[in-house]
Amino acid sequence: MFEFFFTISAGFLAYVAFDASKAIGRVNRGEPALAPKPKAPVPPKAAKPVAEKKAPTPKVTAAPAPAPTSKPATKAKAAPAKPAAAEPVKLADQLKNPATGEVTPVPANYRFAKKWVKDALVSEKLLDRVYKPNELDAAADLKIKAAMDKLRAIKKYQA
Repeated sequence: MFEFFFTISAGFLAYVAFDASKAIGRVNRGEPALAPKPKAPVPPKAAKPVAEKKAPTPKVTAAPAPAPTSKPATKAKAAPAKPAAAEPVKLADQLKNPATGEVTPVPANYRFAKKWVKDALVSEKLLDRVYKPNELDAAADLKIKAAMDKLRAIKKYQA
């Protein structure tokens, strides 16, 4: 019985080695190691419906320009200046504890956040309290992720 399994195993290993050598040969020739699967035929696209012709729109002539006056035109009120385009807020990849100067990467999960990060979320009033692991559910996770993004935007905590 042992000889039977040995023969089957040896045959399988020989097949694997042979197939691997063929794949390596194909790669060396610049062909893909695995033959690409044939793609399903693409059905022909349906003809687009002909758009209805629109009636030509009548041309509108511009009103004549007012005659120039000898006095330069002045504005009664200056238009309020638009604020400069707000710079996009840069989210920090690392958080810094302002009290101790400790730098830590932004946690991917609230469970793995350091205690001072959780306390900072509460002290900045981004969260109402520090959550226990058994209190974390989908709604709490959404609130925590939003609060974490706001904390990352605060300059005081950026490393």
